[in-house]
Amino acid sequence: MILFPMFSVKKILILFSVVSLLAFVDIDKSFASENELYSIHGVLVNGTDNAQLASHLVILHVSVNEEIFEYSSTSDINGIFQFDNINHPSNSIIGVSSIYEGVLYGIDLGIISELKDKIILTVYKSSSDSSDISISTSTIMFTSVDRSQNTVWVLELAKINNNSNTTYKPDPEKPMSILRFGLPENFVDLMIDSDLIGVEFVTIDKGFGILGNIYPGEHQLLFTYGINYFDTSLEFMRKTQFELNNLRIISENSIDLDLNDFEYLPEVTNVNDIQYNLIEINDIPKNKTISINLKNLPKPSLFDRTGNFIKDLNTGWLLLSIFMIISFSMLAKIYYSK
Repeated sequence: MILFPMFSVKKILILFSVVSLLAFVDIDKSFASENELYSIHGVLVNGTDNAQLASHLVILHVSVNEEIFEYSSTSDINGIFQFDNINHPSNSIIGVSSIYEGVLYGIDLGIISELKDKIILTVYKSSSDSSDISISTSTIMFTSVDRSQNTVWVLELAKINNNSNTTYKPDPEKPMSILRFGLPENFVDLMIDSDLIGVEFVTIDKGFGILGNIYPGEHQLLFTYGINYFDTSLEFMRKTQFELNNLRIISENSIDLDLNDFEYLPEVTNVNDIQYNLIEINDIPKNKTISINLKNLPKPSLFDRTGNFIKDLNTGWLLLSIFMIISFSMLAKIYYSK
């Protein structure tokens, strides 16, 4: 007969505690292996004065699986800020930001484990003086004409320059001080994109405006839209708010246009094997009216008009059907509730 050793209840409890402790130690080791400790430091610089900025708040943003963690640090007398013992996975995405004179500044730093370059976060003093704002290049491209919808489609790219060492901050008491871009009458389906940080776009009379600040340097603004026309010609009007260093007007070879009040020599260029006409004008002053005439625009054919009529008719019948269903439902509810 084989005899098994006997354990007291006290020894069993001690053994269970040791095993449990070892299990938790393994879990902690596993957690520690997933996350690493990082030390992140950099310099906060006032770009207007070209000097380190002391005693100013800097925020570290850490993105982990769509969750954002934030840590704060204050720059020392030399403008140095530091974040110690940042415990996050090696593939976390980080960035730093700071608010100076009511304007937000920030830079993306990429993946935390691949951070190698010295971090320099630059902020600037603010000014409501727009004299140093200019448009270095404005490209107006008439991409196509939709004959069936009587619509000319346009793509515009503007490069906005702040040539100063201060951030342009529009005066809140002067709504017209914001950057504005005029659009032709009867524009439709406006879409806007930009690399400007923290700005919003608002529709204003005959165009849109940029609610936000313009930092020193060059920024790009891209917008597309359509223009409804009602005849075989269309006048495209634009007034410059700032000095325009270079204007380029590009159109499909099938689009017939000319530019009033300017001397120019049209050129022909190829983009993706498609032939385009190019007009280029330099050094356009502030408050100058630009008038572009589009001619010989195609009219919709009988087939196009019939298709549009049927489409509008279907839409009308759909709306009428929905209205009738809602009305009958309400009447039925009132009748049966009596």
